[in-house]
Amino acid sequence: MGQKTRALVVFLLCLFYAAIAVAQSPRKVPLFQHVFVLVEENQSYNKVIGNTQDMPYLNSLAEKYGLATNYFADAHPSINNYFYLTAGRQGTKPPFIGGSADLYPFEVAGPNIASILSAHDKTWKSYAEDLPHTGYIGGNDGSYAKRHNPFAYFETVRSSTEQRDNIVPFTTIRSDLENNTLPDYAFIVPDIYDDAHNDPVTHKGAGCGDHPALQRADNWLRENIEPLIQSPAFQQGGLLVITFDEACTSDSRLNPTAPHGEGGGHVATILVSPKIAAGTRSAQLYHHESVARLALEALGVNVFPGKAAAAPDMSAFFAPAK
Repeated sequence: MGQKTRALVVFLLCLFYAAIAVAQSPRKVPLFQHVFVLVEENQSYNKVIGNTQDMPYLNSLAEKYGLATNYFADAHPSINNYFYLTAGRQGTKPPFIGGSADLYPFEVAGPNIASILSAHDKTWKSYAEDLPHTGYIGGNDGSYAKRHNPFAYFETVRSSTEQRDNIVPFTTIRSDLENNTLPDYAFIVPDIYDDAHNDPVTHKGAGCGDHPALQRADNWLRENIEPLIQSPAFQQGGLLVITFDEACTSDSRLNPTAPHGEGGGHVATILVSPKIAAGTRSAQLYHHESVARLALEALGVNVFPGKAAAAPDMSAFFAPAK
């Protein structure tokens, strides 16, 4: 065998073994058939985690599955946290910033989870409680708050009847579950009484640690989300992230090591999946854009919008593949 031939053989063997190594190396985030993201409202981490009097069900999920202990929301008030969760960036523009951001009336251009999933032949839905009808992209209606449904703002969704029809009333999730027609990605939007935003007794905005608001949100989760978790579809390949859009307004941190920086404060974020070992904890610093990244990675998509592209991944919650 000549020197050139020998070198070629060595080169090809190197390529062969490198390919085997890549094929055998575990994914950081395993693949899932269905990813669900559910957002609660306006409560700090320490008002939720450990509060088994008001939220026994949510705390049981944190114990049974995974909990991010160092997760900070991006902003006050609500709306831009929802955009970070689904587009990796702030969506509002001046003068609709700061305290007036929730009043933002315009479309939000640019890539987002819906546009990326659609480009990769993946399906998605936004299940919004008390939504007037399928495809509704109008303003607040009763207990439905548009600012909690980011897909109703995205230009890529609003400009297409087919895309708009992916915004559906929450009750649709039951028939989708029964008919095995769940989408690859689902964003779940409880109404303002079932997400802890409003107190069901006073009908006003809930304060920090508001007992009736937290109790109602926990009961809603038990009644509506536990059947999803126990379903064969979820047990075979489901991932659920439950997070809070922002902490109580007195907590404006984005990073605990820089307590004076502007952000949305320390919030509870629980990851639920049969692929997560009971009691898993991660102290990695996460923000909402990490959930946007996780949702796409979990569906095998490696294109990320905005800050999600550089956000810490959430692979710490998943044991290495065996």
